[in-house]
Amino acid sequence: MLVITLGDPLSISQQCLVSLASSWAQPSPGPVVFVGSLVQWTHQSARFGWPTFTWRVVRAWQEIRGPGLYFFDIDPDGRTLAPESLSAEARGRIAVAALLALKDLSLEAGPLAVVTAPIDKKACHMAGFRFPGQTEYFESLWGRAGIMILAGPRLRVALATNHLALAEVTPAIHEDLILRKTRLFHHALQSIFGVQSPRIGVAALNPHAGDGGLFGDEDSRLLAPAVQKLKQEGLDVTGPLPADTVFFRAYEGAFDGVLAMYHDQGLGPLKTVHFYDAVNVTGGLPALRISPDHGPAAELFGRGQARADSFQLALEHARRYLRW
Repeated sequence: MLVITLGDPLSISQQCLVSLASSWAQPSPGPVVFVGSLVQWTHQSARFGWPTFTWRVVRAWQEIRGPGLYFFDIDPDGRTLAPESLSAEARGRIAVAALLALKDLSLEAGPLAVVTAPIDKKACHMAGFRFPGQTEYFESLWGRAGIMILAGPRLRVALATNHLALAEVTPAIHEDLILRKTRLFHHALQSIFGVQSPRIGVAALNPHAGDGGLFGDEDSRLLAPAVQKLKQEGLDVTGPLPADTVFFRAYEGAFDGVLAMYHDQGLGPLKTVHFYDAVNVTGGLPALRISPDHGPAAELFGRGQARADSFQLALEHARRYLRW
């Protein structure tokens, strides 16, 4: 099954998905299920002159039987049409409801890929969503500690810590974390990206990898022992390496992926070279969760200027994972 959650209605998501209909609207070996507000979808399609599709509208997973195009409507009583007129909290409720609908989705029915459209984190928080982001939600939903991976055609970056204030990063780094995250990254590179023998570079936490203790001892005290243990397990891991060079080395082909210590350490280089063509994958879960690597981009809503490259890559990864 391919599931696509529609995220924030004041976004470029619907425009992108309509432009990529050839990736999901054609007959597929299994069900393709959109989860969101049918009122919002119908309104935007009519407003902007987008094509219509023949859906089987459902409100429970048990109603989905066999291949076809389904719309799981989480907002059957929706009245307000223009997403600009919705409060942030109302938009958050719609996005959160689509995610919460997945609680009743069985993982035992066969291979599952979930493509999540971007959410507005602040709006979702206002609506009662108590997770820093969708990555953490899926970890809780499926009961597995995962790893956030951002991947473009030439650079793949995984994060040791996700959405943390910078002041909280160093206390969160410990040897067991590096061991667990690197193992998850290694497995994801094999199972999701098809890298048979992954080569992973571990980015240092401190400038110059601590420079012999001048700029902190975490790299020699925590990261280096973890890397040594991973090597003893047979993993091809190198580090800790100075973060000002390891990403370029990976981009040039020395590594299949880089484990970054914190959010912007990894996403800054990744988005510099793959701003339009990267995806966000949660590795280590029992099913695939993937999304475009951008936010709702509300400032582009309805302007016809959105690029769908990242959405397209997410859908391609999902179909490859499902072997469709």
